[in-house]
Amino acid sequence: MRKISVEDLAVETCEAMREHGITEQSLWRQYGSNFLPIVRWFRKHGYEMFSEELVCQYLNELALRYESGVIKKNYYDEMRRGVQKMTAVFRGSSAVLGMPKRGSRYKFNHYYEMLLADFSASEKFHPNTLGDIVWVCRKFFAWLCENGHPNLEKVGADELQQFIIECSSSMRSGSVHNVKLYLKKLCIYLNIRSLLPNSFEGLLSFRVSRESRLLPATAPEEIEAVLRIIDRDTPKGKRDYAIIMLALVTGLRAIDIAQLKLTDIDWRRGEINIVQAKTGQNLQLPLTTDIAEALQDYILGGRQKVKEPHVFLRHHPPYCAFTAVAIGNMYDEYREIAGYERIAFDGKGFHSLRRTVGTNLVTSDIPITDAAQILGKIKPVSMRKYVALDILHLKECALDFTDIELGVMS
Repeated sequence: MRKISVEDLAVETCEAMREHGITEQSLWRQYGSNFLPIVRWFRKHGYEMFSEELVCQYLNELALRYESGVIKKNYYDEMRRGVQKMTAVFRGSSAVLGMPKRGSRYKFNHYYEMLLADFSASEKFHPNTLGDIVWVCRKFFAWLCENGHPNLEKVGADELQQFIIECSSSMRSGSVHNVKLYLKKLCIYLNIRSLLPNSFEGLLSFRVSRESRLLPATAPEEIEAVLRIIDRDTPKGKRDYAIIMLALVTGLRAIDIAQLKLTDIDWRRGEINIVQAKTGQNLQLPLTTDIAEALQDYILGGRQKVKEPHVFLRHHPPYCAFTAVAIGNMYDEYREIAGYERIAFDGKGFHSLRRTVGTNLVTSDIPITDAAQILGKIKPVSMRKYVALDILHLKECALDFTDIELGVMS
């Protein structure tokens, strides 16, 4: 019988779903909504290792809560699907994970299939960007086929406008922005290949106002509480402390910490040199004393003695690289132990440490351009969200009511 902790199985299930084309946003939603409740149930009852017998108890409790009206059918069904997926991965099957890759529900002819393949290979897109591009292209090509355009011979501005209008009526502003952005890229490419008479750049250069939430930075007292409860006398504690300190001091993303290699650390020069997973850009960071001490403590006194290039490894066999999902889960566990409840999409996960670093840089009067370089941002304009968290300096920009006559509106 296979032995694996319920926590590791949840992460493994997410990895399997990623291989089936599930997006990162959907993975995070399903992990928080479907798998984390199972992990917490096991932990609450004092169990660490996954077993089908225990998961049946969990399902029985869910059924009783549903029958007594405590939970609704949608929630009950969703939890059951979570159990089904984890159990399938536990058994070595991926049948229930076989959701179609994003965009595969859009059907179109061979002509457009070849165009999509050529466009996708026309430049080196980031994997996340490529996923969005393929989705937009599939949606557009399927729409053209449905509206009597088996090829591009009679496709022009009217068709593009109608497609955008229909998308706007059924999508949120963020999705409409992506449709406009990648449709513009597609049209430029098709125009270069003489498949469209115009690139339609002007038509597709309109601005889409996207909804955005201002997510919080981590409060200092919360950081102190999390660091305080880490047992740094254990190998796991040494690893987790080094990971959190690395994020807290440098602002590195979880994916970059997970992919950090021993050779990325230049101990002589006192530098960390990486290629960022999100942007593909090189980033050089100082190896400060607190980070160096935490890393040395883990590498020399906690890290498994295996031939694995990555710095941070799983605590249980197989001793392979820690994943970004596992890092987020680890941080959430410490927050929970420290008494801080985590709600999906509340912005208080591991990435909030990066927002803390960004906010601290801005509030310390460090120039925006320098702060952007420290965080590995390509454009200084991307620092706006950190500026928005600088309440102290924003108050200085506020206008008072001096010399403004106040009255009651009739």
